[in-house]
Amino acid sequence: MGFNRILVRNISALVVLAFCWAVDLAEAGEAHIYVIHQADGSIRFTNKPPKEGERAEVFTSKAAGGSFRRMTGMATRDFGGTRASLKGVYFRSPGRQKIYPELYADVIDEAAELHDVDPALVRAVIHAESAFNPRAVSPKGARGLMQLMPGTARMLGVRNAFSPASNIHGGTKYLAQLLRRYRNEIYAIAAYNAGEVPVDRYNGVPPYSETREYVRRVLRLKKQYSLHSNG
Repeated sequence: MGFNRILVRNISALVVLAFCWAVDLAEAGEAHIYVIHQADGSIRFTNKPPKEGERAEVFTSKAAGGSFRRMTGMATRDFGGTRASLKGVYFRSPGRQKIYPELYADVIDEAAELHDVDPALVRAVIHAESAFNPRAVSPKGARGLMQLMPGTARMLGVRNAFSPASNIHGGTKYLAQLLRRYRNEIYAIAAYNAGEVPVDRYNGVPPYSETREYVRRVLRLKKQYSLHSNG
């Protein structure tokens, strides 16, 4: 039996345990189980919402019918609850995600026009990176709406990555650089997530499950934001 199959089986067992826990926690209504990935590689289950900017997975159990629901994004307490990426193991996937086209609209449109980037793509990247949380910080230290690493922020001239305007302009500028370099939107999105070295090494989207899911997610979100803007 391959390692991946064993891993999926083990994760599935954890999912069942989490589901049972969720049902026990709430006899009525809805309970959430958060799966926190620790810096040391361990996994922690909790019914407490993750801290702002903390990456997590979430299982939602409804007492009536007991079903799992897939939620996407970076965990945040802003804008109506926690959204988290659930990769590999899920039972039910929603159709369209809730989007936030009105958030930072003027800055996004200004940055997109200045750097010649589709504003729908900018919104999709912000949504995927931080769920529009300007104070988000990843375990690796990426900051703000477009999750700029300190070195990348310095390269882009962003002095305060927690400033929404500065972060959006810097992140959009970086997207523009990647789009010009690869002349391929999918490769540019992959490089935004995984870095340019892996994209160059594999001459395309690297075979990382996180990056491939990220690309799919950004493209889905971009389509939703495009459809909204076009009425």
